Amino acid sequence: MQTERNLLKRRDIDALGTVEAAFHSGPLAELLDSAPELERRGGLTLEEFEREYRLQGRPVVLEGYASDWPSVRDWTFQNLAGRCADVPVVVDSYSSKAARRTTFGEFVTRLEQSAGRGAAPLYLQEWYYQTTAPELAQDMPELDIAQYDFRQDLYGEAASTNHQLWIGQQGGVTRLHQDAYSVDVMHAQIVGEKLWHIMGPDAELLPGPGGGADLDALCASPDTRLTRFVLRPGDVLYLPSLWFHRIELRSDSIGLGRKCLDEANLRAHIRQRIGELLALALNPDELRVTHSELFDVVMARARALANRMDIDLSRLRQ
Repeated sequence: MQTERNLLKRRDIDALGTVEAAFHSGPLAELLDSAPELERRGGLTLEEFEREYRLQGRPVVLEGYASDWPSVRDWTFQNLAGRCADVPVVVDSYSSKAARRTTFGEFVTRLEQSAGRGAAPLYLQEWYYQTTAPELAQDMPELDIAQYDFRQDLYGEAASTNHQLWIGQQGGVTRLHQDAYSVDVMHAQIVGEKLWHIMGPDAELLPGPGGGADLDALCASPDTRLTRFVLRPGDVLYLPSLWFHRIELRSDSIGLGRKCLDEANLRAHIRQRIGELLALALNPDELRVTHSELFDVVMARARALANRMDIDLSRLRQ
């Protein structure tokens, strides 16, 4: 099997650990404080967004764009727990060792009880709430800037609206990655604040002369395009496809992840989805070893998509 040389694109445990460590010490960590802030725009119209950002592939923070959402105005961890107390969720799903099933009410209780005790932050990642708590959708209206999303034409209306809630404790981290399937990222901050660091899609962390990761070259390259910013309640991030991003929770936080497929990326999207599904079908044992931290997450994504498309997976075994 051919190994990806760019450590930023690899998903094995060693590469993930190397990249994450670089954010805490060494040349990349030293560069973070001087990284420029991502552009923020308030009062942006749909036409301005299309012309100045989406069609040019430029990331931007749309300041206060979702500030009138009921979720931004009214949600707290406690009232959300009251509405979804018995809804099943998987906490810390990005770690094969830490992942566990519980209810949303129990998750909030444990979050409150563990605050300030030095334990690893709790994180509910990629909660496809529309399958288990669809009533929450009314508090997060559809974004007009997301109407170009081609997934509805591709998969149908139900499958295209698989938005995710990310709910976590102060100190939680989503490690640097590119979102799969060549989709654009939109993220609406609902409660709390998140610190983001992003890099351009051509950023590379390659082995150096001694075999270790050449972080000096990463920091010096103009392709890295390291940028930082904080998302606050009501802000919406637009991040074009394949931009790398890493997120730190500066406080207990709730955010909505919304993916958009630009029709220009359709061919790449289809190739990646088919490639992933074939890998899961033909090499599940190998993938469980080489990508143990993400295997269950990818399986959950595939099952969620099948359910939204009303595909009976049991028939594949006949």
